[in-house]
Amino acid sequence: MTRRKLTKIDEFAQAFINQNGCSISPGEYEYVSTGATLIRQHLENFFQGTGAQPPELKTVKNWFYSDCPDWAIAVLSRALISRNEETPQ
Repeated sequence: MTRRKLTKIDEFAQAFINQNGCSISPGEYEYVSTGATLIRQHLENFFQGTGAQPPELKTVKNWFYSDCPDWAIAVLSRALISRNEETPQ
């Protein structure tokens, strides 16, 4: 089985997972589902009141296997910074 290459979205997912007190790592069962759910929550908070709809959970899950849009990286960086966390390098 070929492992996928970890990307920026994984770094954000891991940071949000750790903030929630979980200890799931890339490659473990439920990692993508948990990470995508937490990421989508931050995107929903960002889009709240704008009239725009956040991406579906299925779309966020796909970002783990294909390219994540730059705008999403910017929103997630902002979410981490606003929580006084260091942005993943």
